[in-house]
Amino acid sequence: MFHVINKFTKSSLQNRKIQAMSDRSFFTLSAPRDFPYYRKVWKRVVAILTLSAFLPLLVIGGGMYFYMAGSLKTKTIDALQAEVVSHKRSIDLFLSERIMDLKFISQNNNLAQMVSQDRFDRIFTALQQEKPYFEDMGIIGSDGNHLAYIGPYDLKGKNYRETRWFKIAMSDGVYVSDVFTGFRNQPHFIIAVKRRQGEVTWILRATVVSGLFDNIVTRVAQHRDGDAYLINSQGVFQTNPRKGGGLMMISQVPVPQRFEGVQVDEKGSAVTLTTWLEAVPWLSVVSIQKKDIFKELHKVRTTGLFVALLGGFIIVLTVLFTTDSLVMMLEDKRKNLRRLDNRLRTTASFASSMELSKGVFSDLNDILSNIHVTAILVNEEVGHASVSETCFITNQILTESIRGRNLIDSFLKFVGTEDPVIMEVDVHLILDRILGFLKASLIEKNMSVVAHWGEGCPAVRSDGTALRQVFQDLLLNAVAVTGANGAIGVSTSVTASSVVVSVSDAGLPLQEAEVSQLFDPHYSTGRGDSSLGLSISQRIMERLGGSLTAKNGEEQGVVFEIEIPKEFMKESLKA
Repeated sequence: MFHVINKFTKSSLQNRKIQAMSDRSFFTLSAPRDFPYYRKVWKRVVAILTLSAFLPLLVIGGGMYFYMAGSLKTKTIDALQAEVVSHKRSIDLFLSERIMDLKFISQNNNLAQMVSQDRFDRIFTALQQEKPYFEDMGIIGSDGNHLAYIGPYDLKGKNYRETRWFKIAMSDGVYVSDVFTGFRNQPHFIIAVKRRQGEVTWILRATVVSGLFDNIVTRVAQHRDGDAYLINSQGVFQTNPRKGGGLMMISQVPVPQRFEGVQVDEKGSAVTLTTWLEAVPWLSVVSIQKKDIFKELHKVRTTGLFVALLGGFIIVLTVLFTTDSLVMMLEDKRKNLRRLDNRLRTTASFASSMELSKGVFSDLNDILSNIHVTAILVNEEVGHASVSETCFITNQILTESIRGRNLIDSFLKFVGTEDPVIMEVDVHLILDRILGFLKASLIEKNMSVVAHWGEGCPAVRSDGTALRQVFQDLLLNAVAVTGANGAIGVSTSVTASSVVVSVSDAGLPLQEAEVSQLFDPHYSTGRGDSSLGLSISQRIMERLGGSLTAKNGEEQGVVFEIEIPKEFMKESLKA
């Protein structure tokens, strides 16, 4: 009969283990995976943060670029206009000075002196030594005849009475001609000055060196990718352009009506600036390629683009690094919450099982009472006629039933929940009861307990139920961490104001990073400590006015120290 009961009991236990394993497998398989729980959110956050970072960068950077580009462009054009005006003045000054040179010579010499070839040669040579601006020089009488000439061409004896320049010079007194070929059949322009000497009128005429004048005109574009030249009111070149034409050819630049100041045309790939000269009705044209004018602007744009790209790269890198770190932290927290949730479920399951166990233990208590009564009746019925073996069996039934009832009653009273009551509590008594209940588990794991109670340990005024939970959590944690064939230690000591309970285990020591996070309910140590239970125990001790701390043992494991104040303080409970 006992064999059958034993077999049934083992079979039931195996069925329960199989059912528990299947339930555990169900919960494990049905639980959502931690990774990548936050990755969808991470993508959105990265997109939003990147957009939020780039939008101000684009708006502010773009606005600053366009403002700076516009300002730099305006200042560049203004500086170029000022340079063109200065260039125009230098040309006007050159022509005015050449007119003054001819006027000076004509005013200081009469016609008889000027037509003397030796004197005329000396005057021209002296002028060329000081200012070599003229190619040749001649004296023309009022009838248009060439009275004296010095230069490389055979012009002496020529008559200019019907030429346009002669007529204008005779009427206006001073004339700067357009470029023409004349008797020499070479493009050139002249400066003519009329001198009236009593009844005699004559003209001093000189030809300006074209190459020298071209250099003066093109000087403004000398170190730039551009061109500078002069055209008359018909658009005919008066100086040689660098490209696209020659002297006396028609320019492609439209000739506007005479205006004041400088006109700017930014059409095409070049910026063209035009202004009218004061000395002659010629239009000064300066054309510079935009890439040369706005070279600094292009540098600013390139630098701005590089800075924007570098800033964008840094922003993206920062956003990715920051959000990835945050997501990893969130995923770690989620994993810890999952572990905490599993522990809470297990705790809830144990709590509900304990509620059920109260009824089971109550029924077992009744069964043991019935067995006890039955054993008494059997003993009375058998009387003196019973054999000694029957008496021994009934006495054994009585003894074991009484022991079982006492054990169940003691356990139910020990685990029963009660309202917090501050009373005299014997710490040694609570520890002895817990160790007694753990005895079977310790024997099964072949573990030993080294207990050392301090002498003269007084009773403390505290909450016995709360202290029992703290001692129980710490001892169960020590058993779980130490494992089979190990040993745990429990000791008490007394200080001036408190009783200190130490619980040590034989597990692995804590890492430095684990010591500060041991009492974090979301953290799990590599040793397998019950951080949730430890966190609850620490809060209980703080509420009772004491403390719970942990440190590595001298040789192995971890030592938990519980400091219990001898006298309970009401302020502790309020905190």
